[in-house]
Amino acid sequence: MRDRITEVGFSGTEKGADGDLALLERGIAERLEMGATVCELMATRLDAVSGCRLVAHRVAALRAVLARHATRYTLHAPIAVNLMDEAHRDLQIRAAEASLELAAECEARIAVFHPGRVHPSVWADQSETLLAREREALAGLGDRAQALGVTIAYENMSPNRHIIAGNEASYALSLAALAAQLGALDHPHVVACLDVSHAQQGAVLQGFDLFEGVAALAPHVGHLHFSDCTGVPSTIRWDEEGERLFFGVGDMHAPPGFGRIDFDRLADRLTIRPGSALVIELKVNHFGHSARETLGAAQAFAARVNALNA
Repeated sequence: MRDRITEVGFSGTEKGADGDLALLERGIAERLEMGATVCELMATRLDAVSGCRLVAHRVAALRAVLARHATRYTLHAPIAVNLMDEAHRDLQIRAAEASLELAAECEARIAVFHPGRVHPSVWADQSETLLAREREALAGLGDRAQALGVTIAYENMSPNRHIIAGNEASYALSLAALAAQLGALDHPHVVACLDVSHAQQGAVLQGFDLFEGVAALAPHVGHLHFSDCTGVPSTIRWDEEGERLFFGVGDMHAPPGFGRIDFDRLADRLTIRPGSALVIELKVNHFGHSARETLGAAQAFAARVNALNA
C-alpha cells in the first residue's frame, strides 16, 4: 500500500523574507540540507500576484528558483481569502483563483485555504445559507483546481485574535463541523488540511475531544500542518511573540515538547489519505534552535502513521 505521508518538510517563506527570492532560495536549500522533502510557499510573500493577477516576470523568476531544487512544493493561499465574505464575493473568488493559478505555476499540487468566517451575529442568523454559499464557491474552485492539476486543502481554523475578541466566528474551529462541510461538498479536489496546533486550540476552547475530532476529520485529510501548543486561548493582553511562548497561549507554532499535544496518540487516530505531505510550521526563533529536532520528530510521526495504516 502506498504510504499515507510521503513527504515531510517545512514552510519555506518566513516573515521578513517578503519578495526576496534569493532569501527564499537560501531557505529552501537550508531545509533540504536538513533532510526535508517538501516546502510550503506562502503566496503573499512572493510578490508574484498583484490585483489578483499573476505578474509574469515575477512568476518566471520564481519558477527558475524552484526548479533548481529537487523537492515537492505546496502553496498556502492568502489567509484573507474568505469564501463567506459576501460583501466582496467576486474579489474573494478572484483571489482564490489566482492562488490556484500560482500553485500550478509552482507545480504545487496542494493549495491550502482557510475556511469562511463572519461576525458571530451574522453566523447566528445565516449559518445554513453561508455554508451552502461556501460549498457553491468551493465546488467551482474545486473544478478549477482539478483543471490545473491542484487540490485545495481546507484548513481547520485556530481561535485567532478576531475570534477571541468576539468579532469573528468560524464553524471550522470544530473538526467534526469541517468534516461535515467537506462531506456535503464531496469534491475530489477539495480535501482537509489538518493543522494539529489549531485542532488542539479548538478542542480546548470549545471543549470537544481532540482525538474524536481527528477521527471524524481523518477521512478527508490530505495535508498536514505540524507544530505544538498548549491549546490555552490567547485571552490575555500580550505585546510581543516571546510573551505568547512564556505564557503558552494561542497559536505557538512551537516544536514538540513546548506544548501539550500527544503526538503518538494523535498518530494512532489518523487515517490520512495516501500521498499526503506533512509541513512543519515553526516561528523563526524556534526554527533557529529546534529545526532539526522538529524535523526528526515529524519524520517519526509520519513513520508511525504509515506503519499503523500499512
